[in-house]
Amino acid sequence: MRRILMILAIGVFSAAALAAPRPLDARNTQWVRRAPLSAEVLDTALAQASFAETNGNRPVVLLETNYYTFNPSEPLQLRVTVDPNGFGAAATMFLYWENRTTGERRYYNVAGSQLAAGVQQDLFGGVNAPVPVFIPTLRDFVLFGNADANTLSFGAAGALGSSISVPSGQTGLYQFVFELRDAAGKRVLARSNAMYSYITGTVDVSGTITTSQHWTADKRYVLHDYVGVQAPAVLTIDPGTVIYGGDGRATLFIQKSAKIIADGTERRPIIFTSPQRTGLRAQKDWGSLVLFGNAPINFPGGSSFMEGLPSQPAYAFGGTDPADNSGIVRYVRLEFGGFEIATNQEINGLTLAGVGTGTVIDYVEVLQNKDDCFEWFGGTANAKHLLGIDCADDALDTDNGSQANVQFAAFIKRGVYDENDSNILAESDNDANGSANLPLTNPTIYNVTTVRATTQDGNFGAVLRRNTTGKYYNVITMGTKNAPIDLRDAPTVASANSGKLVIDNSILFGNFADAAFPSRPAGEADASRTFAFTTNKNNRNVDPKLAMGTPSLIRTLTPDLSPLANSPALDADFVAHPPDNGFFEQVDFQGAVGPGNNWILSGWACFSDN
Repeated sequence: MRRILMILAIGVFSAAALAAPRPLDARNTQWVRRAPLSAEVLDTALAQASFAETNGNRPVVLLETNYYTFNPSEPLQLRVTVDPNGFGAAATMFLYWENRTTGERRYYNVAGSQLAAGVQQDLFGGVNAPVPVFIPTLRDFVLFGNADANTLSFGAAGALGSSISVPSGQTGLYQFVFELRDAAGKRVLARSNAMYSYITGTVDVSGTITTSQHWTADKRYVLHDYVGVQAPAVLTIDPGTVIYGGDGRATLFIQKSAKIIADGTERRPIIFTSPQRTGLRAQKDWGSLVLFGNAPINFPGGSSFMEGLPSQPAYAFGGTDPADNSGIVRYVRLEFGGFEIATNQEINGLTLAGVGTGTVIDYVEVLQNKDDCFEWFGGTANAKHLLGIDCADDALDTDNGSQANVQFAAFIKRGVYDENDSNILAESDNDANGSANLPLTNPTIYNVTTVRATTQDGNFGAVLRRNTTGKYYNVITMGTKNAPIDLRDAPTVASANSGKLVIDNSILFGNFADAAFPSRPAGEADASRTFAFTTNKNNRNVDPKLAMGTPSLIRTLTPDLSPLANSPALDADFVAHPPDNGFFEQVDFQGAVGPGNNWILSGWACFSDN
């Protein structure tokens, strides 16, 4: 958090706490306060934990290593951010190491000792006898680390010990997990995991890949400048592999008729990220990932070149094959990208240009990109389980005849690294000129949740303009600076009136007053209100009652977007049922996350702010 290490001491132990039968080791616990042990205190703590499970106010946890990959001799350091978030009762703390491949776990105690396999213990208690503590407020608190000026380290002494030495000759995929549980140590209130791997070396990648390659998780890969994959080459990337953008221009382009097979898993996602250590990362540290395909687009002649790039075959897209296959991008994270290739033309988090339905896009996160999270330039590519956090521009951007199907997408704006014209839900155009070129942009989108932690920055929820069409259902949007929907230009209004453009069965929680349409022509507010609540009959302007509560910066570090038990998002009378076309899943809830399947917090994603 803000690259400043802070330790907030939490008072002095009370006499009652010190009289407890299992005192804490005072040498290592200045940062936490022991809760008195009594039947009344325990009952109260367990009751509040149960209440939080159904009504929110869970504590917040974010655990981070200094890097994702480590060669022998490189220091592994670990830090945590903790916030009670209104949870005032006692809780227990657990920290364990886990082998992501075998599932083996080793717990730690407050002395920094790793316990034997099979022994489960909290930080401050004993086996099967956890010691409750009051949840402290910690910001980037170092658990393991050396107080040195090493560029690889956090530069602070760890409360549990020094940097962890990476063993020589050992490779593997691992993670640390920090849990806040109820006072009895049974129910998990909040959890955060920090994935990392031990590797054997670095592979530098540059130029154009013309023959198929296979990248493995026992090495780190560093992209230099523009890297292309040229047909008929296939780039296969193993689960758990980490790829770094070695410079600002570093971008991976999958050219027409080439393929990428980046097929990660929930426990072993594939990570594209900044070369900087945690705490020093930022937007534009590199480019990102761009896919070009042969599916239809509405540029004259049926093909084009990516904006801002040379008019060369390497950057061409578009064709006549709606089923074109550019490969698989599944369980992939794209972090801290957005190189500016030209003025106001940055690389998006994931760009899909003329990409076809044969391509698999599923469980993809974009974290802190300088431009849009996801943008379609025409094509027919479908996508599920999309997560975007702190993108400077739009969440879902569809242009140039895109026919995308999208289901389950979540977007979070923290109010930092943002642009004033960014739209937290969508921006959609038929093309830059608002022409009637065919095919018209016509995405079909179900089950999206968008939240913004502050209304000081940003723009609208969705800006629909330039002759676009499309269907949006089961959307939840809240916290927009301006109105949740802004409908622009006569052709787009005509599409709305004819049913070619729809946003319905959604929760549009925000301000629709005239003042929420600043600098817009007279009548635009009326057109948008009419579209939202008269033309479309099943929209509501109500609090969606998400487990996160009112969005705030700290809550986005453990962003629980699931609906509470009393959420209007669970009212079946207002839920739209997707078409049974082989892509969409049937749902009984609005928004990106339904009861019992919190895919955002299942461990594959990253919520770091730097």
